[in-house]
Order: sequence, then structure tokens, then C-alpha cells
Amino acid sequence: MDDIVVKSDSCDQQDLEEVFQALRQRNMKLNLEKCAFGVKGEKFLGFMLTHQGIEANLDKCQAITKM
Repeated sequence: MDDIVVKSDSCDQQDLEEVFQALRQRNMKLNLEKCAFGVKGEKFLGFMLTHQGIEANLDKCQAITKM
């Protein structure tokens, strides 16, 4: 697995705790140098993060359709 995005409507840490617990159960590790927390909304990991959810980055979609 390469990228993980955890989206939450609340600011509490329960969602992250559930993800961390699932990672621990599967003996998976995170590279802390590549972790980002509290991203509000913008281009991130090739996607657009908005209040409505996670959407495809139109720039990348157009590049693929032009190929």
C-alpha cells in the first residue's frame, strides 16, 4: 500500500486512532517523513481534497485522456 487518506468531518482523533489500530494489527508501518496531518483541502497525493470529499485531480485526468 502506498498512500492512505483519512477524511473526517470532525476534528477529534477517533478516526486516526482506528486507522492506526488497523495498521498495527496488520504489522504495517508508516514513513513519518512522508506523513501529513491536518490538510484542510487542496491538491494532495494526486487528488483534490475538499469539504465535499476526495475528488479526482482534473489536471491528471486531462493528461491521461490526451494520451
